[in-house]
Amino acid sequence: MSRAAEVLSTIPLSTVSFGALCLFTYMAQMLLNINLHHYTMNPRGVLFQHEFYRMITSSFFHGSLLHIGMNMMSYIALGKSLERKFGTLFMTFTVAYSVVLTSVIYMIIACATYAVGSEKIMNQHSLGFSGVLFHLLVLESTGRPNTSQSQSIFGILHIPAKYYPWFMLVAIQFLMPNISFVGHLSGVLCGTLQSGGHLRFIMPGIQLLRTTEDSQRLRRIISLPSFITTPTTNDEFAIFTQSSPSGGAQSFIIPMYTFARNSIETVRFIVFGREDEEEIAGVALNEGEWIGIPLLPEPRIDPCQTEMV
Repeated sequence: MSRAAEVLSTIPLSTVSFGALCLFTYMAQMLLNINLHHYTMNPRGVLFQHEFYRMITSSFFHGSLLHIGMNMMSYIALGKSLERKFGTLFMTFTVAYSVVLTSVIYMIIACATYAVGSEKIMNQHSLGFSGVLFHLLVLESTGRPNTSQSQSIFGILHIPAKYYPWFMLVAIQFLMPNISFVGHLSGVLCGTLQSGGHLRFIMPGIQLLRTTEDSQRLRRIISLPSFITTPTTNDEFAIFTQSSPSGGAQSFIIPMYTFARNSIETVRFIVFGREDEEEIAGVALNEGEWIGIPLLPEPRIDPCQTEMV
């Protein structure tokens, strides 16, 4: 077995499948010289020209080899961790929903800014898998047994894991201004919705996942070595099945409030440090551990306003 085949054999089925889809899409766009302008996330195109396919294609197309390479390395690192913890079926539903829901949130933000007189977001083009990556990053941070556990930033700064996605959201924007802040924010909000139990009405329950795994129609897929079965206890799914405190508009307002609060807390932490050193005493720091959300400042695409996600 070659080294490449050995590495691929360690990647769970759902993670490797979505990764392969992104890679095949990139190969097709290179071989066929596809004009990416027609497949980006563009709110005006979706809303006024009814090009709804953009809400899906924008996640799988990438601007360059470096762009997709960095995104896929980050995705594999996150995907392997989450899929081994929650199972292949749960991971498949999560990524599939994330592709759509991050675009829906993107559209909501674009329409909101358009309603108050700003057309900038409505006219922007963006593409890439990073919206999904930020969604998964929130789930990874929220799913840790101790969310106050420190996360290393480039081995220099340590912040509580629960603030890590918000820190990356702000920090990357400063480091690479040409990226799509709205695309990343959509991923963070989508992850916040799921981790808060607000997506319970569309996500399959643990019993349905187990019943599906018992289906004879899927026995060939489920028998694959890379297929990860659903955990035998409900504990692993507690953060995704907890009752939503309220419905309606508050289901979106609560994540927005969480975003503002966590952003303020992150800045306060960076400036003033930890309030109570004793609370994290004895917690092992993950030196050098960092899952980057890679983006490219100069996308290989014709429209000058296109942003990388």
